[in-house]
Amino acid sequence: MRTWRLVARVREDRLFLAPDLHRELVAELRRSAVRAFAGEGPESGLGKCRGGAEADRRAFAWSVALERLGEFYLRSDSTSAAFRAFRDAARAALSGAEYDHGEESLPARFLRIRFYDLLERLRACLAADPRLRKFGDDPLLAAEARRLGGEYL
Repeated sequence: MRTWRLVARVREDRLFLAPDLHRELVAELRRSAVRAFAGEGPESGLGKCRGGAEADRRAFAWSVALERLGEFYLRSDSTSAAFRAFRDAARAALSGAEYDHGEESLPARFLRIRFYDLLERLRACLAADPRLRKFGDDPLLAAEARRLGGEYL
């Protein structure tokens, strides 16, 4: 006798998964982020570079993998987990090399732009879910945003 079960459904733009499948997908997305951080797998970019370029690729790949995890959480209606994943992705975007810009040392331009894009995603999560307002802005991210300043983009 065949049995079946409903493992996923979509309502509007939300994805609802069976708990075991949800845990498996989250675990795989986390493993993808760890591989990107370690510089392994397809998430890490093509080939190896020396010095700052390698650190920048690793930071970018790690940030993208964490953003994908946040996207999954948003689709599965978990805005608090998405908020944490986007916050971690913003931090990861600044984990690359820093380059001398005269008086200051700053991350690569594409990582700074990515950082500001992720800050906007964080603010959108805060605006969308009143329960997250108690978290407010992350003081470390706010300090980095002030240090980098929009004029350096």
